[in-house]
Amino acid sequence: MISMVGTLKRPPMDIIIVCHTEFGFVHRREVIFDKGSTSGVEIGVRNLARVAATYGARVTFAVCPEVVGFFPTDTGHEVGLHLHPGWVEWKHKGFRWHVGDSYIKKAVKQSVNSTVLKDYPYEEQLEMIKAGKQLLEAKFGTRTRVFVAGRWSVNNDTMAALIETGFTHDCSAVPHSKATHFDWSKLPRICMPYHPGKQNYQARGNLPLLFVPVSRMWLGGAASPEVATVWGLSWIKACFREYHKLGLPLFHVCLHSPSMTDPYFVAVLDELLRFISKHDVAFKFASEIKEYDRTVPGNRISPYLLGVNRNMMMTCARACGTKALRKGRR
Repeated sequence: MISMVGTLKRPPMDIIIVCHTEFGFVHRREVIFDKGSTSGVEIGVRNLARVAATYGARVTFAVCPEVVGFFPTDTGHEVGLHLHPGWVEWKHKGFRWHVGDSYIKKAVKQSVNSTVLKDYPYEEQLEMIKAGKQLLEAKFGTRTRVFVAGRWSVNNDTMAALIETGFTHDCSAVPHSKATHFDWSKLPRICMPYHPGKQNYQARGNLPLLFVPVSRMWLGGAASPEVATVWGLSWIKACFREYHKLGLPLFHVCLHSPSMTDPYFVAVLDELLRFISKHDVAFKFASEIKEYDRTVPGNRISPYLLGVNRNMMMTCARACGTKALRKGRR
């Protein structure tokens, strides 16, 4: 008998692209989420769909309720819900805009004025999510199954509200990271999709909701064309190489629709997808992803050695300089 051990070919790696679809524009290669600019939706969505079509890629557009009237209805891609609660003025580099959602602000009474869902009680989170889902389904005539929280912020109440309203997938997790407005610190940097437990959204369980974490680079942020100015395109490619060499079943790319109004970011995404498509991959919608067999990926640093670039070196140098400056002030 001839042994077949070692001859079985692994299935193609699944690739998902999740686009947080919001108003805004790009200024000096930085996204400004100004609600006065509809180009972030009208132009950004079409540019992304055009690049995706070149490689047969599928996009999950996580759409803010307030932008529904400007979203092209003929993209042929999946629509999910992206939700920013509250109404708070933001100031950055001479620009001012409000973080929140004008539709949700009018549709649902909110007891606090926070830009993150975790600060709201369960009942209000439920009503906001329900209102957004109903609007999208009425507009697009399809079931809305994928959710992305504004500013990556969820808690156990968010999880319960998503299940109650019939969502099947959540793409809000930025694994092994924590800030004042979100906490995904208990997930490893490389984290495959998982069903959470009832008592802890960061722990594995058997609830009927699948968390699909964003892919993350070694030393850097999420796998997104928007970080190319900080880490360089070669570092993002190195992230894909790491996942691919580890034999992982999924690579999750995220971005914001306003970034696709800028030729630089469009070119970065085009080159990234060209690189990815040369491998054995299958582009899918986020709602098509299922929990895979349990994997313990570890780390593979070697791809990053080939991905060293000027942007990344300057970023690390600035970080070290800031750290030294803070230490000297103590």
